[in-house]
Amino acid sequence: MFSRRCIEFAVSIEVSDCVGHCLSWAKIVVAARSCTNPHATSHFEPALESTLWYLKTCVFPKLHVADTFSGHAIMAVAAAIPITPSIVGALSCQKDSYLQTLETEVVACDEHTPPKGSQQSGKAKSKKSTDPSKANSNEDPAPQRTWMIEFADSVLFPEGGGQHSDHGFITPLGIKGSAIPIENIQRHGLRCIHYSQTPLEVGTKVKQTVYYARRWDLMQQHTGQHLLSAIMDGMDLPTLSWSMGQPGEMNYVELPRKPTDVEIVSIQQACNAAIRQNLPITVETPEGKGSSKLPTDYDGEQGVIRFIKIGDLDYNACCGTHLKQTSHIGLILLHHTASVRGTNCRLYFTAGDRAVNLATESINGLRNIAVSLSSSAAPEDVAAKVQGLSEQVSEGKKREKRMLAEIAKYEAQQIKETLQCAVSAFSHRPDDGLDFINLALIELRDTLKGNGVAVLCTGDTKTPGSLVIVGKAALVESLSAKVKDIVKTVKGGGKGEKWQGKVSEWQKGEIDALKTAVEEL
Repeated sequence: MFSRRCIEFAVSIEVSDCVGHCLSWAKIVVAARSCTNPHATSHFEPALESTLWYLKTCVFPKLHVADTFSGHAIMAVAAAIPITPSIVGALSCQKDSYLQTLETEVVACDEHTPPKGSQQSGKAKSKKSTDPSKANSNEDPAPQRTWMIEFADSVLFPEGGGQHSDHGFITPLGIKGSAIPIENIQRHGLRCIHYSQTPLEVGTKVKQTVYYARRWDLMQQHTGQHLLSAIMDGMDLPTLSWSMGQPGEMNYVELPRKPTDVEIVSIQQACNAAIRQNLPITVETPEGKGSSKLPTDYDGEQGVIRFIKIGDLDYNACCGTHLKQTSHIGLILLHHTASVRGTNCRLYFTAGDRAVNLATESINGLRNIAVSLSSSAAPEDVAAKVQGLSEQVSEGKKREKRMLAEIAKYEAQQIKETLQCAVSAFSHRPDDGLDFINLALIELRDTLKGNGVAVLCTGDTKTPGSLVIVGKAALVESLSAKVKDIVKTVKGGGKGEKWQGKVSEWQKGEIDALKTAVEEL
């Protein structure tokens, strides 16, 4: 038996697939050799077993150990160490927002079960067909199955901080299969969950790829909002909330009051001046520093609280992906304002390439308007043309109103003359509306106080219209009952000397049938 001094032990850990601070697996190798006779291996087994027992019970009590003993007195211990996935706040996409790909592995995959009734939320159930040949069409289509996949780490940002989730795809490594598109990533507490229509087995190695054009656009909007809010804070315009528009749409910040036109110009100039200064943008995670802006389901003690610092201008807690320098924002373009909730106001804006694209669309739209107006595309010329056109429209409406009143007066006179020798009168104006009827009724108010009844209607076949019956109460009641039988889509009501209805669509022959019914009284 060898003395303790004659045996040397070497313990090493071979690590494979190190992801962040997580080990996907490790191998513990314990080697023993004799200081005097390296080939006398048979006597090492008791000492090696004691060493392994110590490793299993004291050092790695949670490891499942498989013992093997080689002719060279080398014993390997296969250690299955569970992966602890990176939490939201410490994801690779948050550590390096310019990272576009990442190799990682699946640590969890569960099928998503939508809440009951969500498939028909807000929708009326359609009536099932009784036709046997359409039996299959009665069945609701099977919902698309979705899986919630968690990886050891992620280059795909989950929705949060006012920022939309990334889009990208997952490519399994070492196995046949096409890339899996991912367009919905959500934060569940501290976990980053990727919604996929294709499941993946736990342990599958994958390559994640972010759709970087979208990521860049979202970062320009988000970092642009931080800069915009920082500039406005110094002008007594604190940001109450904000909303990021979908790609191609405008964003807005909500303010406690409406900024003046002069302030808007000043804010835009200050923002773009800071962009030209190329201020550094850094992420800090100070220990012990909290934030009141954390979501209620995010564990601040176990998680990572990130602060985004823009030069000396701004220092705010945020989980989103951000640019590394203000010059990458490109520009900030302020748009219109909209009043909401009392004195609050929304100021709309875009940043970066989105602002350029929106400005380009506006220029093209202005050019098309100029062509329609036979004007040059210069903004001042288009504005002058539009102003002139607006004045013409206003004057045209005034003339139309005067002419309509004259026609209504003439139509009322025709009804009066008809009622002098008949108990009923009928008037139909296919191109006019309720305004015309009301103008005619003003002229008829004295005539219809006595005997007689008049029916006035507007609209034409396959179009909507209005219908009014006025006159002697008994005649109005009699005619209104007939109207409901003749005009299938009429809805209305009334009592006494007036009944009024709306026709959603005149059917062929209904107007003539109504005229006949009136004349037969």
